[in-house]
Amino acid sequence: MSLESKPGTLGKVTIGDHSIVGMGSWKITGGAYEELDDTEFGDEDSQGLRGLRSGGAVSFSGNYKADDTTGQDAIRAAYWLKDDLTTLRFYIDSTSYYATNDTTGAGGGLPEGCLASSIIQITKEPDISLDMSGLAKIEFEGKVYGAMRLN
Repeated sequence: MSLESKPGTLGKVTIGDHSIVGMGSWKITGGAYEELDDTEFGDEDSQGLRGLRSGGAVSFSGNYKADDTTGQDAIRAAYWLKDDLTTLRFYIDSTSYYATNDTTGAGGGLPEGCLASSIIQITKEPDISLDMSGLAKIEFEGKVYGAMRLN
């Protein structure tokens, strides 16, 4: 594996085989375990247990393209139709990308035995903004259930 840095200009976001046109940034926040307080009378230090794990979140944004029917409109439709997304890809270069996990095998930053059926749900209606000194912008947000894997 190479230790080279990745320039952001190589990134993109796709849904299935279609690029989501206009995107200029994306972010994946890692999952986290709930911290359950297990402290009781007489303890001198707090005690905790690891609870349920959340899968984190994704966000991606860029220039609003009203005529992007296979990208931006598809994400908006997923929100309104409450579709679970399994084909979103967040590229770091021309061949490597993060996507929902679909295997229990080790690799892509995950140990063997991880949850195999991961999904992304678009959890809020996309934000669209416009400023007279710039281009119209759009932002999407989603919740990850499961894990993201580097492919």
